Amino acid sequence: MNKRPLALLFMAFLSLSLLFSETISFSGGESVLIMREGEKSVSLKNEAVVTTGSIHINADEMTLSGDNWKTISAKGDINISDAERGIEINTESIWFDREDEILVISSWFEIDDTKEELYAQAGSLNYDMKNEKLEMGMQVTLFKIAEGEVMKCTSESVTYDKASGLLTLKGGAYVVWKGDEYRAQIITVDTKDNTITLSGRIKGTING
Repeated sequence: MNKRPLALLFMAFLSLSLLFSETISFSGGESVLIMREGEKSVSLKNEAVVTTGSIHINADEMTLSGDNWKTISAKGDINISDAERGIEINTESIWFDREDEILVISSWFEIDDTKEELYAQAGSLNYDMKNEKLEMGMQVTLFKIAEGEVMKCTSESVTYDKASGLLTLKGGAYVVWKGDEYRAQIITVDTKDNTITLSGRIKGTING
């Protein structure tokens, strides 16, 4: 059986489906296409690569599904880079909604924000790209360059609002900066002017 017409038909269908959404391209050493009523998906294995807009994803395994390939799930050794936002993420399991621009990570991850000079690692992440909000959970450790020195933050959870520059640490919040230490149930750091606000039971050590 000549497989060329089928391959051409698939490429034509893929091109048409992408006319109504942001451009997406993908490749993998092994690929499986499923097309039936109520279900449409592409599974990629062995160096799976997906590019959508400014976002580039590399993973051991990836699945694209939904109308206009709306959702992407991946597992294994995953690297996500976003040149436009200056973000790079390494992890082992993701779910990404291309239309709503929501990234959900339910495994240990590390994120590097080169534009804001911020690095963090934790056990879970909900990243709302449209609204520039990151919710990190499960033993968060975060480093931020502030006035030329490293500010270290740890807590059970951290919310990072990139637009406003606010970092909100909740649950055993702890900040070390310029030799000073701050502890509280909730600590807010304004990264625009490096103001640190403590709430609840507080404790601190300030040198000088």
